[in-house]
Amino acid sequence: MKLRPHHLLCINNYVGKGYSEDFTANMDKTVAGLKNGCEFTLVNGPDDLCAHCPFCDGECKTKEKTDRYDKTVTDILGLKYGKAYKFAGSVEKANREIIKSGKFDAVCPDCEWFSLCKNVISSKKTE
Repeated sequence: MKLRPHHLLCINNYVGKGYSEDFTANMDKTVAGLKNGCEFTLVNGPDDLCAHCPFCDGECKTKEKTDRYDKTVTDILGLKYGKAYKFAGSVEKANREIIKSGKFDAVCPDCEWFSLCKNVISSKKTE
């Protein structure tokens, strides 16, 4: 499976909502595979989730934003493109070093899903 760095955050905050039924079905399948122990390879550009995104036709139509999100995540987590990672350890690290540390707001504040993610993060704090 291929994932771009900022999708670790998207997956961590995923609650069954997406751009379309096709996108959501693919997200459900991807999340299930990752949670069942599937490894992923970190890619610089469109990944397995992007393949079902209405803003991607082989090239991301919001490339400037997504590249910025990816750079921030790789800088914070010390990830390397082309390397295979275990999902559980990677998402735990992202949760600890980005979400719980308060750096989430600086990663993707102009994402259309930002307010949903903030609500998910807030609800996890009360659990």
